[in-house]
Formats: sequence, C-alpha cells, structure tokens
Amino acid sequence: MKKVLYLIGMIASIAMTLGLTFKLLHWPGADELLTSGFLGFTLFYLPVVVVLKYAQSEIGAGVDQYKVLLGLASAAFTGVSAVLKILHLQGADVLLVIGALTFSFGFLPFLFFSLYREAVS
Repeated sequence: MKKVLYLIGMIASIAMTLGLTFKLLHWPGADELLTSGFLGFTLFYLPVVVVLKYAQSEIGAGVDQYKVLLGLASAAFTGVSAVLKILHLQGADVLLVIGALTFSFGFLPFLFFSLYREAVS
C-alpha cells in the first residue's frame, strides 16, 4: 500500500512540476497537467496519507489530531482553489482565503503548541 501511495505522490508531483513548466513556456497541455497534478495530490495523496497515519496510530490523541485535520483541510482548500484559479472558475479566491485562514489560525497554532509541548517535556 505504501508503494502505491508513494507512486501516486510522485506522479502528482511530477504532473504539477511539468504543468508549471509548460505553463511558464506557454506550451499546450499545461492546464491539464497542473489540474491533474493538483487534484491527484489534494484529493488522493493527502487523504490517504492521513488515513494511513491514523491506522498506524502515529497520530496521537487531542492536539495532534486537530493539527493533522486542520493541515489536511487547509491543503485541500488551497489545492482546489489553485485548480479553480488555473481554470478561471469562480470561487477560487474564496477558497484560497479560507485555506490561508485555516492554515494561519488553525494549523500553525496547533503546530507551535505541539512543538512547545515537546520542548518543555
């Protein structure tokens, strides 16, 4: 399962990188590569990583769960907003702001709190 997961992550990353390169060079197929890369990473790779971490009990209770869920939510909002922005569809700006706020005021405080807690103990 991990090999498939890493393969999906690698393919999505390669598609995003090639799509960005094609977009900068104004080559055909850039939008399709970027869209498939972002959607593959956001909708397939990230949720599967979180589910596997929960299944293997690598994510503790309490603060760690909220940190992971808020990180996943902010990544999903930002990834979907990037796809909508590439395709020039409505709602991209709203999702980008929601993703940035979720990251700034949700994920980061939990991250720094858990880092502080580890440093103190």
